[in-house]
Amino acid sequence: MSAIRNPNLGPSQLRTKRRRLFFVRLVIIIFFLLVVIFGLAIFSGNEKVKIQTIIVSGNTTISSDAILAIANRDMTGRYGYLFAKNNFIIFPRFQIKESILKEFKTVKDVNISWTGWQKISIIISERRPHSVWCRNDINVVERECLFVDKEGYIYSQAPTFSGSMFIKNYGNISTSTDPLGQYFLPTKTYIQIFTLIDNLDQNNLKVIAVSFDGFDYKFVLEMGPTIIFNDKNSFDSSFANLFSAIETKNLDLIKEADNINYIDLRFDNKIVIGKKIK
Repeated sequence: MSAIRNPNLGPSQLRTKRRRLFFVRLVIIIFFLLVVIFGLAIFSGNEKVKIQTIIVSGNTTISSDAILAIANRDMTGRYGYLFAKNNFIIFPRFQIKESILKEFKTVKDVNISWTGWQKISIIISERRPHSVWCRNDINVVERECLFVDKEGYIYSQAPTFSGSMFIKNYGNISTSTDPLGQYFLPTKTYIQIFTLIDNLDQNNLKVIAVSFDGFDYKFVLEMGPTIIFNDKNSFDSSFANLFSAIETKNLDLIKEADNINYIDLRFDNKIVIGKKIK
């Protein structure tokens, strides 16, 4: 059925009437939207929808109170002065995760989820020490070192006893900068380096320190000699001759360690052995 037009109204009057009707409807819609928004904003702070319980798990070196303090801080206040942040449906879980990761370098990952009505869970995955990075030169007796995880990430101060428990890493990071949150080596390279160390260990050659000056790598063996190499050739090819010499008994590092200063693998298909001067 078509609308009945008032024959007494001209075209301009009809347009004016329609415009007024449009604005009236728009005002009504906006009014109801505001009522709904403010109603939801008020309800968002109701005790029945507030987060009442936060369960923290997975943390071993970081206290649960420290995690809870960050979560409660980030859930304080409202979004745009409207919706309560401690509402268990719209709480800022990504902000909480980012804050925890930023505050604690020891934390590798954070998983935040709902576990029930007004309950959330924060599961912490902490980094595990794989080696240590020390500030001074490899030839300096170092007491201040930092933990490095299995990906080469430097994340926490290490106690003094760790020096004898973990392989020490030196170099590649300026001592004038804060090493926390940096990588000793790119993850791929770090994994390759420690794969070589494992292979040496299988041949009874224990590495106690790793050094990188931006050009050359050095492995310090527990028995004394230093292995020098670089990445101009692949690590596997650089060590192939060394492992071959060890397997064929052409080089007995265990017996000759006292006479060897270094083993240089930087030359193609050659092993250069530097003897100690007596």
